[in-house]
Amino acid sequence: MIDKSLFRFDGVRQRMGLLALLSLVQALCIVGQAHGLARGLVEVWKLHAVSTLVGPALEFLVFYVLRHLCDVAKQRISSKYGKYVAGQIRPQLQEKIFRLGPQALASRGTGSTVTMLIDGLDQVKSYIEILLPKMTDMMLISLVILVAVWWQDWVSGLILMLMYPLIIFFMVILGLAARDRSNKQYAQFNLLNTKFVDSILGLPTLKMLGVDKEYEGEIYSVSERFRKHTIDVLKVAMTSTFALDWFTTLGIAIMAVFLGLRLVNGTMPLFPALFALIMAPDYFLPVRQFGDNYHATLDGKNALHDIMSFIDSPETPKDNETKWDGWKADSELKLEDVDFAYPAGSKPQGEDDTQAAASHNVAMNAVEQQREGKDDKKSENAGSEAVAEQTAAQPDALHHLSMNFKGYGKIAVIGKSGAGKSTLINLLAGFNIPHAGSIELDGHKLDNFNVAAWQRHISYIPQTPYIFSGSIADNIRFYVNDANEQDVKASAHEAGLDEWLAELADGLDTLIGEGNRGISGGQAQRIALARVLLDKSREVLLFDEPTAHLDIETEYDLKKTLLPIMENHLVILATHRLHWLANVNQVLVLDEGNVVESGTPKELIGAGGPLDHLIGEMGGNQIDQYLD
Repeated sequence: MIDKSLFRFDGVRQRMGLLALLSLVQALCIVGQAHGLARGLVEVWKLHAVSTLVGPALEFLVFYVLRHLCDVAKQRISSKYGKYVAGQIRPQLQEKIFRLGPQALASRGTGSTVTMLIDGLDQVKSYIEILLPKMTDMMLISLVILVAVWWQDWVSGLILMLMYPLIIFFMVILGLAARDRSNKQYAQFNLLNTKFVDSILGLPTLKMLGVDKEYEGEIYSVSERFRKHTIDVLKVAMTSTFALDWFTTLGIAIMAVFLGLRLVNGTMPLFPALFALIMAPDYFLPVRQFGDNYHATLDGKNALHDIMSFIDSPETPKDNETKWDGWKADSELKLEDVDFAYPAGSKPQGEDDTQAAASHNVAMNAVEQQREGKDDKKSENAGSEAVAEQTAAQPDALHHLSMNFKGYGKIAVIGKSGAGKSTLINLLAGFNIPHAGSIELDGHKLDNFNVAAWQRHISYIPQTPYIFSGSIADNIRFYVNDANEQDVKASAHEAGLDEWLAELADGLDTLIGEGNRGISGGQAQRIALARVLLDKSREVLLFDEPTAHLDIETEYDLKKTLLPIMENHLVILATHRLHWLANVNQVLVLDEGNVVESGTPKELIGAGGPLDHLIGEMGGNQIDQYLD
């Protein structure tokens, strides 16, 4: 029941040893409590004076209080250690997600990753709080009680000893069934979260395509499967609880019958009979409590296994050996025949509308089959197999990519949704690792861009910058944690945040992020720009659709802020907003992962090539504006 990965954390053996000691003391207290109660009942039965009850009553009260103090101490120790382990895991998990970058979300799904970070850590904490004390109780308390009962009456001890394996046997059988169903439920829960969150994130695109209503059916289908798996788990849980209670009651009843017969026959004194009968419920209590909490610990164990498997998942080692001083006016970056493909079953972040829509349409066919009355499992498998087949048939996301960047300048990466723009930006940031081709940076041969020296000099701004829970000032200090207040204010001013900050009572100290004050997309982008401005050492700026989700007015204002920042930098801007062409030095046109055209805007516009076709599709009347 204990996940082996739990022993990777500091202090687990010491905590278990301390809990075992407290369980042993608690077991002795239970024996003392039962001894005092049995003595008192015997005195009452013999009609002795009330004064004779003082000693047994004090004995009962002292051991009763000590017993529950031990219980409180165990709960505090396990709760504190559960928080400690969750606190150890959280930064490891966040660092792993940060190192893997957008591809971590692509392979798992946003919803599943969020579940792992929030619900998963809470379940791990509950798992530790429940498991450790219950395990030590089951191992020690029942054993001490059995010895004490056997010492007083070997027949009662024999009955208890014979019933215990029977309860354990049924608990194991039902536990295996519960584990199987719980694993399915956890997987379905992750799938439901992924489908729901991805659908919410893609809702604007779905509404634009007019298929948002159809996705209601898919969410319904996934939630129904999750509901059915949850009901299966609850059925087993209720059966398990019933079986444990029934066999416990049966064991106590059998022992009571034998004790009663021997008392009637006068072959047994009253005290050991009462003592054994009082101790019997406490003998079975640890295993009953463990069984009752078994299903809750299964969720925590699944979450811990999922989290540790993710943390231990392979990743491309970071190159910390390459020495590079940063991008300068004479720097040069060459990419030759670079290929990149997403792993099977994953999808690119930021440009997955086409693939995701096609995959969801296939899944929707399976949903419709289910609604027509066909077998749920068959329809689910049909959708999964079709999506897997489609993903396997997907070509490289980037194919034979060759490009050359020299000195400072602004390069626009243009293409339709799904052309490979975000994939290229993530590759340049070091998140996507090419599987073919060569890279040369100022004479340094690189296998990929997961290079510490390169990443130290780049700023990566995605479509939706990450805003963590904290003050605005802390968010701006993302790259420079020790920046002083004056520098933060200057960066906020250059990023155009003054007007917004003036409206806030606490200014830069205003709390934002999850659970605090919400901010707009334009404000989030300006905070990301302030981060770039605060760290003057980053000469390469990577923008992935920085204005994609903004309204026209906000985009125009943000663009006026962006353009001065781009001076004396190498800027690679992935966008489908064609108005940027008037402000860049070079254009790369991507189509299905290939560079189909490259050159200056004046060279390409009007030449009848792919860029002209793209402009025609998105608004050909703007061409004259770019030629001026």
